[in-house]
Amino acid sequence: MQEQREHARYSLFRRIFFPYSGGEALTIKQSLRIIIAWILVVPVSMTLLTLVLSLLLGFSPQHIILLALITFLSGMMVFGLLSLVVIATNNRAVRLRQEWQARLRQRSQTAEEDRGGRYGS
Repeated sequence: MQEQREHARYSLFRRIFFPYSGGEALTIKQSLRIIIAWILVVPVSMTLLTLVLSLLLGFSPQHIILLALITFLSGMMVFGLLSLVVIATNNRAVRLRQEWQARLRQRSQTAEEDRGGRYGS
């Protein structure tokens, strides 16, 4: 229920491309969902724009197909790699944040023990 409320606050762009809070490492399933979204949504829109422009400029059908294919495949490569960078960056940031919080807790426990416990001695 809480996750649904969080998703409602995100913009449409965010819900499509990265619908997670960034507070925890992404699972394989979540990572695949992000990769697929990035590999399909952006290259398809780029390809459609290329098709429209090619038709308006009066290119031959072979040329249009070649341009659309090159546009789609290059978009898949570029945005697929970018999605991997986003996932790796998110997971690394989460791991660093968790390590930092663990060190803070350990320091506070050590400081508490050095003072003689919770109520002092």
